[in-house]
Amino acid sequence: MLTIAKLIYHYPDGTPALRGIDLTINAGEKVALLGVNGAGKSTLLHHLNGTLRPTNGTVVVDGLPVIPRNLPRIRSLVGVVFQDPDDQLFSPTVFEDVAFGPLHLGLALTEVEQRVRKALAAVDMKGYERRPPHRLSLGQRKRVALATVLSMQPKLLALDEPSAGLDPRGRRELSELLQALPQTMLVSTHDLTFAQATFPRAVVLAEGQVVADEATATLLADHDRLTRFGLA
Repeated sequence: MLTIAKLIYHYPDGTPALRGIDLTINAGEKVALLGVNGAGKSTLLHHLNGTLRPTNGTVVVDGLPVIPRNLPRIRSLVGVVFQDPDDQLFSPTVFEDVAFGPLHLGLALTEVEQRVRKALAAVDMKGYERRPPHRLSLGQRKRVALATVLSMQPKLLALDEPSAGLDPRGRRELSELLQALPQTMLVSTHDLTFAQATFPRAVVLAEGQVVADEATATLLADHDRLTRFGLA
């Protein structure tokens, strides 16, 4: 589903952010992306749908290179969910937010309505269609933000710190929701408890490089390495 080879990225001022990332994720895998602030996690996620262009190296999603001519298709395959749901929710109602993407695909209204209902049901927000997003709790807004992506029927989900700001119950419910979804996932998180409960595989970035890639349970049992990576 995702193949990244020798990915290098420098910020416009020349500062290196990614230093030769190699990563392969198979269809259906759910992978936690761990690392301290500044390790390159968000920068890597933004390469998956072409928001950022590599300085060097390649990113391939479902057999398609992430290059300009493929971006319309890539952006229907990759759903990116930001840390702050308010960055994605801007319409007067939940229904309009979730319908925004499918409407811009030019789909018939009946198809759009079906996609909205299916996406909201998948995140357990059925019945909230006419609610204003700003009247929802943070956990509910995060679910709606995820629904806006699911309505596009992506194959790969890239989530940036989805558990941030949630209370323990909200984190548990989010974990259960993500485990139940069929999509392949690469999810950036600082929450090791959430990562262990949700993602069987963990990849650790440090200074723009992959320094660990293994079973999450194995990694989190190694306190010395967690300390070395700044995660303990």
